[in-house]
Amino acid sequence: MLKTIKNLFGLLVDTILPPRTNFAIVKKLDEKTFSTIPEGPPVEHMGWIHPLFPYKDKRIQAVIWELKYRENALPLPHLGRLLYEEIIAIISDVSIFDGDAKFLLIPIPISKERRVERGYNQSELIAKAVLENDPNHILLYAPQWFVKIKDTPSQSHSQSKQERVQNLVGCFEADPRMEGKYVILIDDVVTTGSTLMEARTTLLSAGARDVFAFTIAH
Repeated sequence: MLKTIKNLFGLLVDTILPPRTNFAIVKKLDEKTFSTIPEGPPVEHMGWIHPLFPYKDKRIQAVIWELKYRENALPLPHLGRLLYEEIIAIISDVSIFDGDAKFLLIPIPISKERRVERGYNQSELIAKAVLENDPNHILLYAPQWFVKIKDTPSQSHSQSKQERVQNLVGCFEADPRMEGKYVILIDDVVTTGSTLMEARTTLLSAGARDVFAFTIAH
């Protein structure tokens, strides 16, 4: 009875105040829907980056925009599980050849300025959703070991790939405790791969054994 009342109330609210388009799309997404979305296309010359879905899919665009600009985490339980399954597949392959491998889970950081402006980091929300599927603590969550020390222009506003790359040089800093560990990077979207490449370069320079990246979309 209570559920019926809530559903009727929700319908009434949506009628009086129609929900924004992206929210309406995201609200309808479930595990079955995600299973119908094609796999994300590979990132050219960057096989270490693993996107779940194509960004051109309108449902995925809605997910990204709601998460990035509205802090809407409704689909994250499903996405966290899917990302974890992809991560475990990579970890299993690595562990065959390196039985002592240790894996760090690190969201792509944002600058202090961007955090003040937005109030949260969507990549952290995604990473925490991944951790919900890791009861055996295979992944060590260590966002404090990798920080963004320089604010950079939004990559979507850059005019060329060369500009994007130049904007990012030296913007990250990695903790020396990274040495010898495998790093799993988490981000919402990969476009050209410039951000993830700069992150990978910084982490490898700090002694990381290898770096893999997982995103919701490309």
